[in-house]
Amino acid sequence: MGLGKREKRLRGNAVAGFVSQLANECSAEAQGHAQMSCAVEGARSQRKKSARFRVLLGDFGLIWVIWVIDPPEQRGQKRDPKGTNVASNEASTSAAGSGPESAALFSKLRSFSIGSGPNSPQRVVSNLRGFLTHRLSNITPSDTGWKDSILSIPKKWLSTAESVDEFGFPDTLPKVPVPALDETMADYIRALEPITTPAQLERTKELIRQFSAPQGIGVRLHQYLLDKREAEDNWAYYYWLNEMYMDIRIPLPINSNPGMVFPPRRFKTVHDVAHFAARLLDGILSHREMLDSGQLPLERAASREKNQPLCMAQYYRLLGSCRRPGVKQDSQFLPSRERLNDEDRHVVVICRNQMYCVVLQASDRGKLSESEIASQILYVLSDAPCLPAKPAPVGLLTAEPRSTWARDREMLQEDERNQRNLELVETAQVVLCLDEPLAGNFNARGFTGATPTVHQAGDRDETNMAHEMIHGGGSEYNSGNRWFDKTMQLIICTDGTWGLCYEHSCSEGIAVVQLLEKIYKKIEEHPDEDNGLPQHHLPPPERLEWHVGQQLQMRFVQASKSVDKCIDDLDFYVYRYQSYGKTFIKSCQVSPDVYIQLALQLAHYKLYGHLVATYESASTRRFLHGRVDCIRAASTEALEWAKAMCQGEGANVPLESDRDDEEESRKVKFSIYSKDHLRELFRCAVARQTEVMVKNILGNGIDIPLLGLREASIEVTGEMHELFRDESYNISQCFLLSTSQVACSTDSFMGYGPVTPRGYGCSYNPQPEQIVFCVSAFYSCEDTSASRYAKSLQDSLDIMRDLLQN
Repeated sequence: MGLGKREKRLRGNAVAGFVSQLANECSAEAQGHAQMSCAVEGARSQRKKSARFRVLLGDFGLIWVIWVIDPPEQRGQKRDPKGTNVASNEASTSAAGSGPESAALFSKLRSFSIGSGPNSPQRVVSNLRGFLTHRLSNITPSDTGWKDSILSIPKKWLSTAESVDEFGFPDTLPKVPVPALDETMADYIRALEPITTPAQLERTKELIRQFSAPQGIGVRLHQYLLDKREAEDNWAYYYWLNEMYMDIRIPLPINSNPGMVFPPRRFKTVHDVAHFAARLLDGILSHREMLDSGQLPLERAASREKNQPLCMAQYYRLLGSCRRPGVKQDSQFLPSRERLNDEDRHVVVICRNQMYCVVLQASDRGKLSESEIASQILYVLSDAPCLPAKPAPVGLLTAEPRSTWARDREMLQEDERNQRNLELVETAQVVLCLDEPLAGNFNARGFTGATPTVHQAGDRDETNMAHEMIHGGGSEYNSGNRWFDKTMQLIICTDGTWGLCYEHSCSEGIAVVQLLEKIYKKIEEHPDEDNGLPQHHLPPPERLEWHVGQQLQMRFVQASKSVDKCIDDLDFYVYRYQSYGKTFIKSCQVSPDVYIQLALQLAHYKLYGHLVATYESASTRRFLHGRVDCIRAASTEALEWAKAMCQGEGANVPLESDRDDEEESRKVKFSIYSKDHLRELFRCAVARQTEVMVKNILGNGIDIPLLGLREASIEVTGEMHELFRDESYNISQCFLLSTSQVACSTDSFMGYGPVTPRGYGCSYNPQPEQIVFCVSAFYSCEDTSASRYAKSLQDSLDIMRDLLQN
């Protein structure tokens, strides 16, 4: 068995002491010949059972001493940077020196292992002392033979010690792993148990037995993925990207792009709007400069192998990028750093469906100041409402199904001026949308007892604001004032509402949230004292004029109807649960994320009497180009706990009136399970949810490997294997509950629509004393209701507090 971390540390310190003592003794014996210094350095890692110490012998050269503390069955081997076993090169090392003593020394050192007996630290130090005493007592200042023999050791051998950072982790990020086939299949069966019938599950087990048999296709496909992992930086990246985004044909707003609401501002004049927009854009430009200079701080994991470096690639894709529609598959525009350095920095500002190109930094005049940017924004705000002709709502086309928009884009490109406009929009750092306020009819159906809104702008509440960020309100409001393909759309409304809508394929929410919160906090900490706008002699922003023919004019009419229909169907509700937050949850010794996920399961069970496939994004940024895998919260343990919590009650799907709710609360209810039993079931569910979460963030989830095996079956055999055409697989991939934690350090929140017509979307932001939920559904589905699910969430969180407090 391998040594524990504490035991390794203690034994490593013991060896360090012996080496230090040895160096001092050898120095005394070699007086007049050399000055000796000793430095001991240990590099420990949980992922590699090894410790390294080096002894620097002043003028006599450098000796590397490596003690292997791997389990006995692994001694004589070590791992190369790619993670594959390589045979020990002890023999070549022994032969490297020019003298027999050098060969013998390194032979002994390479075979040393910490412990007692013949290979104990005492024995090794004794041997080393004897060797060096013999050599040092016979050398003269001109005798460098032994030094040359040591320094002639091949660099290849010395370099096998993987370089590590200050926390003991490798300097290079590891590749996304390919979990063992049997492990993936076993976890897949466990994930199916609570969401499939016994008959469906049994059929799937038989398919898995055939698939995973020694002569089955699964073994071959698994090896295919292992080979792909060796050949590529991230074997799963494009499988995942195409599956999640590029191959999806439905519209981006509501279905894919999240919207985020920040605390509203207080604008007294249009000058205030321009100043605030300028400060946001100045922050964007400063962030761009930091990215180009390579000064973006490296993030590290906060738990589970704490301080492990995280991949920062997606942070570099936020600015200047864009998604492009395709008839069959979308693509991404990701500008290279060389191109960015050669071009002017600009943004596109959209106001009343008019588009303007505002240059923030130009090679001939440098970077604009905040006041100069503000004057440009003010020009847009004053010019757009005064134009005589109503502009073509080209941005509305980006809200269409992807294949439809791709064909429309091809028609636009037939005109050279449109081609240039498209290039300006797609290469802009961000798009800034200056909006008109929405009417109050976008509020979701609430429920009696719900907490009131916290943020308000006039008579608009938080739900209303979220609608504006997600889709713009429709063709008569701001949905044409958008470019939904753009990675980041900053949205500022004249009534103080502001936030963003972002295209999801380039980055996860955390990168977007951190960027905007950093800029927002700087604005809050340094209020703008400027009461006026100085006049600047800058050329006005260029207005983009689109040239559209009769066919595209007809498309605008069709797009308006299509967008309005989708928006009318969205049932969205921002709900703040204010009875407690993560402070209480942590006092129960439970992860807030795990706790809330189980509350989401209980809320669904209370309504429907069963669990469904649940998606929660799990970051895999510990790996090179890592994005996310899926934490499946619907477990057998969660199902057993939810059943017991409901005390045998049936499903409660039908919507009830307030009076029915009151009558239901008066009913006498009997507990058929003790609190101790319920707590035990809860702990089992927590343990399972935690296990699944940890597996995912460490690269051992099931959804990415299953996707890889599915795509490999197509690439290797030319067709999709039956396992991935099975009914159970389709059920597992239909996420009727799509969730994610979007933690914000400000009182902000992010929401999105469901990923299936019959499902729910639910993001959550756990704060110390409250939890903010953004719940979504579709009105066209008779069995779902955002406010009804929010009410069930409230009930679930209440009874969980009653179960666990004290």
